[in-house]
Amino acid sequence: MENHIKIIEAIKEYCLGHSGSYEARPFGEYPICYKVMGKIFVQLNPQENFYKITLKCDPEKSYLYRQLYPGIIVRGYHCPPVQQPHWNTVDLDAFSDQELLFQMIDEAYECVINKFSKKAKEKLGSLSVLEFRNTDGDEPDFAMLCGRLDHALNEIVGSHYQRSKYDQYNQRDSIHDVIVAYHNGEPVACGSFKMFDETHAELKRVYVEPSHRHMGLGGELIRRLEAKAKMNGYIWCILETGRLLDAAHMMYKKAGYQIIPNYGQYVGMEDSICMERKI
Repeated sequence: MENHIKIIEAIKEYCLGHSGSYEARPFGEYPICYKVMGKIFVQLNPQENFYKITLKCDPEKSYLYRQLYPGIIVRGYHCPPVQQPHWNTVDLDAFSDQELLFQMIDEAYECVINKFSKKAKEKLGSLSVLEFRNTDGDEPDFAMLCGRLDHALNEIVGSHYQRSKYDQYNQRDSIHDVIVAYHNGEPVACGSFKMFDETHAELKRVYVEPSHRHMGLGGELIRRLEAKAKMNGYIWCILETGRLLDAAHMMYKKAGYQIIPNYGQYVGMEDSICMERKI
């Protein structure tokens, strides 16, 4: 099992080394999935009694690998028949060629991004120069970006007085899950969530510096926050945004969020729009 742990860590490190990749667990504790721009390219099952990896692949290559390693590389175990030619499952207990395994991970990643539109590929290129760090509400860079967010909101809404009633709901000491994006070591974007109840995570403080907008960074932060919330056991993400914040409203709508009746503290606040998405 010790050797398994080393291989699992090597696979994780290798998958996360691909531009724009991140870990997610959309189906529960296992499999551990690796995604790029919301699309899965690797699914890893590290259990001792089910030690397998499932990889996106080109149908012709997938058939070749199955022929070369019969019974060890098989059609994607989890897939419906129509999807099986596009996925291979490798029995890691019986497969020892790490170099070929990493080659298949590269091919899995390429299979996914080759399906992206030209615009999506351009966004991925822009996002690939960024570093995403997991932190908490005490992070000074997060505090600085939150200050800039508040300043921007005050300018849009018209005055701090009109927004002061929301301040009590945006305190950083209640936020423990934060992602900050960096470009050349400088913080350029952030997002976070906090517990609303046992099944709902509330997205908070999503902000992108003006210099890094229109490159899909807001959407990428949302995807990564959702993945992290799912790993923490939440089923839904909810959020509040302002009626005057058209860009934010459209970003969340594009990410799959739908308007719901105002919840909790926002009930009766006519300037608020509340939204949700099952993750």
